[in-house]
Amino acid sequence: MTEPDSAPTDETVSSPCIERRAFVRLASELVTSCRPSDSAREVSWPGKVRDISLGGIGLVLQHRFRPGTTLDVELRDAAGKPIGVVQARVVHATAIREEERSCWLLGCSFHGPLTEEEFESLR
Repeated sequence: MTEPDSAPTDETVSSPCIERRAFVRLASELVTSCRPSDSAREVSWPGKVRDISLGGIGLVLQHRFRPGTTLDVELRDAAGKPIGVVQARVVHATAIREEERSCWLLGCSFHGPLTEEEFESLR
């Protein structure tokens, strides 16, 4: 014997794209610069912060860093004043077009989460 069809409930319907991030991301337009952590050279690559959370950062750069690379990322406040350098590991690198230029969107996770004070200074 079959059971009658019933309307799906919230418990039986699953979303095709489940958000797995542990922290809320904020959109950003802050300027930044970064360089590989293991680099002996002081040369940094300028870029822009696309989004940021307590646990990671999305960077737009004209230079590609491979996933797994550890970067020293200089964080700056809205006025452009440096507030510190954090280490982040590149999780993914995606080619994008930004302002008519070929760029890379780097998704990075911080080695340790930002403090609330650091995060607030970036808003």
